[in-house]
Formats: sequence, structure tokens, C-alpha cells
Amino acid sequence: MFLEFFALCMVLPWALSDNVSTKPGLKIFRDEYKSVTAACLDLGFVKKACKSGSYTEKAVVAFDVRLKNHVNNLATNGRVVFEIEDLNEGNGYDPSTGIFTAPASGVYVFDWTIFTQIGKSASTSLVVNDKFKSWNHCFGGAAKTYLKCSKMTVVKLKQGDKVWIGVFWGTADIHNIYTSFSGYKL
Repeated sequence: MFLEFFALCMVLPWALSDNVSTKPGLKIFRDEYKSVTAACLDLGFVKKACKSGSYTEKAVVAFDVRLKNHVNNLATNGRVVFEIEDLNEGNGYDPSTGIFTAPASGVYVFDWTIFTQIGKSASTSLVVNDKFKSWNHCFGGAAKTYLKCSKMTVVKLKQGDKVWIGVFWGTADIHNIYTSFSGYKL
């Protein structure tokens, strides 16, 4: 009996000391949840529905395309049509027309690289809704080699705006290798 009483006296304080309220743990959990939620929102995740608590990423808009064939004697105001899609998130780029249509309003970054035919030139521009916005003059002239010219620009677009690469002066003779066009929404 004494042994049982001694064991009870030893175990009872130990058992009572572990019986701590769950409320402080719940408060810590809620604080950590709020912190994680805020971090997710800062990284671009947005709450889809309050009831389900599920999340979805912001829609990504990005494309990277390149030429399939050489382009020769493309006239002023002609459009460079990049047929090979390496990436087309958001499906804004149409490889049959060479036109990117902004699926959402916002600030976009575009860049293009033109690789001219030997000794030839290509004066290209980013065209937004039929207006030249940024220029890239790649003049091969008397050079007996290929010439590569790149340009990057940032533009603010509205949903539905049309963007492409066009010739702003003379004729363009463009080699397909290393010629590309890409863009993404910030």
C-alpha cells in the first residue's frame, strides 16, 4: 500500500505538470499561420476562396519564340513571324501571325535578337498597336560576316493590346539561327 501511495505521489505532480492549456499553443499556431499566409501573398500567391482556403498562383504570362526559316527582303512595315514556340505561358503569342496579344493589363518586358544574313541589314522595332515603340538597327553593310543585334524594352499594355516585331526602315534579311523574340509580364 505504501508503495502504491508513493508511486501515486510521484506520478501525480508529473501528470499535472504536463496538463498545460492548449490556448497558448493555438495562439502560436495562429500567429505562425498568419505569418506564412502573409509570406505567400508577398510571393504572389492569392487566396482563391475564403471557404476552402485554397490558393492559386497569379497567372503567368511569358513567351519565348524563334524563327524557323530565313526571312529575306522583308519590306518596311513587314512583320517578323516567329514560328517556333519554346514557351507560351498564358497563350498570348500566336505563331501563325507573329502577334502577341496581352491577356492582362500591366507592365511587360520584351526583348528580341536579330541575326542578319552575311553583309545584310535589318532595322526592326517593337510595334504596339501599329505604332513603333523601340528600335533596333542591325547594319551589316560591307561586313562579310553575320551580325547579331539585341534590344530590350519595357512597355505598359492594356488587355488586348497587340505587340510584334516589325521592320521600320528598308528591307530586312534575317537569318533564322539565334533570331528570337520573348516577353513577360512583371
